[in-house]
Amino acid sequence: MKNSIITVCLVLFAFTLFAQNNNEEIGLVKSIYGMERKDLIARHIVLDETKMDIFWQLYDEYEIERSELGLKRAQNIATYARKYDRLTNEDADLLMKTTFELNLNFVQLWDKTYRKMAKSISPVTAAQFIQAEMFIESMIKQELAMDIPLIGEFEMKN
Repeated sequence: MKNSIITVCLVLFAFTLFAQNNNEEIGLVKSIYGMERKDLIARHIVLDETKMDIFWQLYDEYEIERSELGLKRAQNIATYARKYDRLTNEDADLLMKTTFELNLNFVQLWDKTYRKMAKSISPVTAAQFIQAEMFIESMIKQELAMDIPLIGEFEMKN
């Protein structure tokens, strides 16, 4: 009975995360920093007028891809939640491969964005932006990790 309740809670959490991925990430960033991600970046990155339009254009391109990765992460978490109490070897393998792929995709996006910004604006500004994004992403991962149980966690505590 306890496992059934936990499973229902996990599924509800995952569906909420999946349905409101951007809102959830916005909420996480706001709860940590008291402002939305774009506002946080705007306060962190100081540019002269000649580079500002280029930066925000590159930021918007980045944000589209980052949001897509966030959605894929939410889908992976939803799959984990649905299968948590009956996870097979195949399920675990696919979930982990997807997680590794998503982590790699984030690193590739940061690298691509860094190179574009370094060339168009400056390496220092590009590094500031990517460093801030990596930090924000780490905070999001930490918040998610605190809410998502480890495989077998509930069985071990019984």
